Amino acid sequence: MIAMSEVDLNRVDLNLLVALDVLLKERHITNSANRLNLSQPAMSRTLARLRETFDDPLLIRVPNGYERTVYADILAETLKETLGQIHQTFASPTFDPATATGVFTISTFDYADTVVIPKFVAALRREAPGMRIDTIRRSVLSLDEVLNGTSDISIGMAPKTAPKHVAHDKLYEDRYVCVMDKKHPLASVPLTLEAYLEYPHSIIHGGVTPGSIIDGILNKMGRQRIVARRSPNFLASIFSMRDTDLLHAVPQRLVEPLLKTAGLVMHELPFPMEPFQVEQIWHTRHCHNQSHKWFREQLTMVSQSMPALGNL
Repeated sequence: MIAMSEVDLNRVDLNLLVALDVLLKERHITNSANRLNLSQPAMSRTLARLRETFDDPLLIRVPNGYERTVYADILAETLKETLGQIHQTFASPTFDPATATGVFTISTFDYADTVVIPKFVAALRREAPGMRIDTIRRSVLSLDEVLNGTSDISIGMAPKTAPKHVAHDKLYEDRYVCVMDKKHPLASVPLTLEAYLEYPHSIIHGGVTPGSIIDGILNKMGRQRIVARRSPNFLASIFSMRDTDLLHAVPQRLVEPLLKTAGLVMHELPFPMEPFQVEQIWHTRHCHNQSHKWFREQLTMVSQSMPALGNL
């Protein structure tokens, strides 16, 4: 067995490995030069550099051409694996959703978990049946979970000024409407500002919510409403409206399919309020990750497939 001494990689041009692989396969300088689009003199100089690097002749001239040395035979066996690993290192990673397994975690409130996640899960069951979706409750503006890696994506409102390591993209648009019990005194009459302020309200609290936005609008008008209930949960608040005199501002996409089940009616708010954008938010380290990009594209597609918001 030949003892193989260590080579100082700092003085090795790793591009020579490709030339060495061709030379050891062809065992012919001119043929190797043709395969590598080099001149015959350039190929000869390359062989000389390889001989100096490995301190071995590598190819020995015989009457019919060249033969490999014993050391060259050993190198030929290891080169195939070595070059294969190098190619794999530089190859773009691929993602096959049909065979993918693992967990994709989304941080959000129960609002997006109800409006868009079911459609997203349905798409994944068709395209990536081996994947599991975990949803976790997000903190204010969804940034903590994304930045610390607890979640792959957060869904909600993005901050006006996002940190430099956070990317976000619009999924869909929604707007706030006012709901109340179908037996409420205001259920069948136009909702005026005076009537809106006469009755108590249920609000969502925590972070940027319709409650804080609406109070800001009312404060600018010099008005204030009565708050009788506060909750961090959109769905629980909606279903707790039945048989009460409360009013509640909620996203239209969330509440509209639930009106009959929850026993509620829906009205326009009695003051202008701009629609809001629901976005997907992620850490920039995932921007070029093929699997993460695929999931973002699926979320975008299912969001764009949702119907446009209808007028009341």
